Formats: sequence, structure tokens, C-alpha cells
Amino acid sequence: MTDDPVTGETEGSAAAEPAGNAPMQQDFIKARKRRNVMIALSLVAFMVLIFSITAIRLTQNLAARQDAVMEQDANAPAGEETESDE
Repeated sequence: MTDDPVTGETEGSAAAEPAGNAPMQQDFIKARKRRNVMIALSLVAFMVLIFSITAIRLTQNLAARQDAVMEQDANAPAGEETESDE
């Protein structure tokens, strides 16, 4: 018999498991799948949150910058033109 380095089991150990253990394994697999789905949904929700916060802050910064440029143009003397970095 050879040992499996990943699971640490031998070839004969899978056949030696009792048949009553199958429903418990199915429950474990279902629970693991539910956990994985919840983790995936949480990760997607976090990504949407970060994206929306970034988009809102960028929009606010652009509006503030446009207001500052308009205010600067309004306060400039009539004969001089101001240069903007846009």
C-alpha cells in the first residue's frame, strides 16, 4: 500500500470506511458549499462597496475641482487669462 502525500491516507483506507459515513460526508459537503457561496457573495458585496465609494468620491472631487476653476476664472482680472492644468 502506498501513502497519499496530499491526504495522508493509504490506498486501502477508503475501502475500510463504513457505509454509514456517506450521509455525514454529504452534509459536510453541503455545508462547505454553503460557506463557499457565502464567502463569494461577501467578496462580491465588498467589491461593489469599494467601487461605489470610489465612484462617489471621484464624482465629488471632479465637481469640487470644476467649482474651484470657475471661481478662479470669476475672480481673475478681465484682461488676463488664467491657465488651467486640464
